[in-house]
Amino acid sequence: MRVAVTEPVHPDALALLAGAGCAVAYLPTLAAAEAEAALRSAEAILVRTRPLPAGLMAPPLRLVAKHGTGVDNIPLAAASAAGVAVMNTPGANAQAVAEHTLALMLALAKALPAMQAAAAAGRRADPACRVIDLAGARLLLVGHGAIARRVGALAAACGMTVSVHSPRLTGARTPEGWGVAPDLRAALPGTDILSLHCPLTPATRGLIGAAELALLPPGALVVNTARGGIVDEAALAAARHLGGIALDATEVEPLPPDHPLQGRADVILTPHSAGASAGAFRAMGMAAARNILDFAAGRPNPAHLL
Repeated sequence: MRVAVTEPVHPDALALLAGAGCAVAYLPTLAAAEAEAALRSAEAILVRTRPLPAGLMAPPLRLVAKHGTGVDNIPLAAASAAGVAVMNTPGANAQAVAEHTLALMLALAKALPAMQAAAAAGRRADPACRVIDLAGARLLLVGHGAIARRVGALAAACGMTVSVHSPRLTGARTPEGWGVAPDLRAALPGTDILSLHCPLTPATRGLIGAAELALLPPGALVVNTARGGIVDEAALAAARHLGGIALDATEVEPLPPDHPLQGRADVILTPHSAGASAGAFRAMGMAAARNILDFAAGRPNPAHLL
């Protein structure tokens, strides 16, 4: 199978493909014209975050293998119309993203950016600097996928009260025993920490806007390690009653230097790096490569096939 790899992946993933007899075109090492030709002739494309145009969804392409979970950079309707399969790697980076999410919550709760700035300047902490405990905080997870479930487990271990909003959930409790919040807006006034873990779809784009943010109580924390378009970032910047904001994903990446969220002591920004641990990077690459080999062998993993 001819495979085009659009962005850097773990060497073990490339070796797995080559060892199975795939003709691998590694686009990061190719000139622009060669890379374009390789994309057009590929039977499978292994992609990370690069947006793929709808025009690529045509023969000889048979499969798009996503390195990760979110597929908003893949034209799903065009792929479906052309009979191109799309597979992802659910859970491969879940632990890494969950740990990053918890780290952001802790950093906001303990005002680490302001504390670090004070220490660097040789000053004591500003008495007005707000520091809180996570134990006892009310956490609302939006989404109930592999990442959200791990975040919930870590949060519960820290003593937080966990509830979940997800259209897929029914009943009063999740399988983990956390409360289900069927109405997002009704749940927001009782939320100390809002953590987003849903995919970016037409239904979730702009899910958290000015009206939703206004429902959060003063001092609430907002953490987004999912996708930038889920939250209205202009409204987020204007919501001055919040206690802190942490974003690993933004609608425009990287966030422009003049964006109103830049340079604020109550805002932590990371460059869509939550899933970038060494272990997760290898796991995603290997899972994407195995998806290609399984598909070529006629036995795609149903859990990875969209």
